[in-house]
Amino acid sequence: MNKNNAFLLVLMTVFVFALPLLGRTAAPAQKKLTVKANYTGAGTVDEKHKIWVMLFDANPFTASRLEDYSSAPTPPVPAEGVSHILRRQSASSKNGVIAFTDLSISPVYALGFFDKNGTYDGHSDPASGSPMGVYGKAPDNAQAITLGPGKAVEVVLAFDDSFKTP
Repeated sequence: MNKNNAFLLVLMTVFVFALPLLGRTAAPAQKKLTVKANYTGAGTVDEKHKIWVMLFDANPFTASRLEDYSSAPTPPVPAEGVSHILRRQSASSKNGVIAFTDLSISPVYALGFFDKNGTYDGHSDPASGSPMGVYGKAPDNAQAITLGPGKAVEVVLAFDDSFKTP
């Protein structure tokens, strides 16, 4: 076998084994967030009347529009004035712990509410007058939660009956 044939054989072998890898990019490192939802209001939290936590990609109080993106297979594209609902999960105790895994967006904002009527279906708006709170200093001053790859972040989202959904 001459040098040209040997070179072509090596090149073809590399191409055959590398072909399935072409077009692939490294998957972004997934982020994890644990929210300790601490509801101290008068309502009884149980399997029917749960604490719900929603994650957003932008502050939901300063956005002009909310869009549900919780069922989408890919992360949303950031848009001016839009806050996307990324995930929703619930807990059935006043001090529930909710773990969000495989998050691909950072920062996120966390909002929690108590399903006082026991009618929340996991997709619509919570019932008007439901006790709610956000991660941050005040309900109207949500604080961004910065997530990093490979490390879990834990936050406490504490709220009571003093602030309610519209």
